Amino acid sequence: MERISYLEYSDRDIKAAKIMLEACLYDYAGRLSQQAIEKRFKHFIEQQGSPSDKRIFGTHNLRKLYKRVCELSNIPEDKTLNGDLASLTDYYYDTNYPQEHGNIELTHDAALEAVRIAEDMIFLVDGLLSQD
Repeated sequence: MERISYLEYSDRDIKAAKIMLEACLYDYAGRLSQQAIEKRFKHFIEQQGSPSDKRIFGTHNLRKLYKRVCELSNIPEDKTLNGDLASLTDYYYDTNYPQEHGNIELTHDAALEAVRIAEDMIFLVDGLLSQD
């Protein structure tokens, strides 16, 4: 086995999210979209942060990770993005642990929006990384 980076996992997750959307497997598309963003944020933090940031790698909370990305890149947090990220974090938990979080099932529109948000966040993070 070889070690795979957060960046590579993120790329795989967004690709898989699009495949799941096309296959009408909406819960998976939403969950993989969340994972693509989470791993992209963690990649950024790993590249730009400090050893003390290791504690944040255990979270799935996209808002918490986004806040750290904003701190490291000296950009203000976007309140609209915070809402989107909170929704995707909910999708992760609600579809991954249905008995604990209400047995929801994502619709086509929700999954499509999740993929769009993931693509936008990947674009944002990649832009921040290219500024170095």
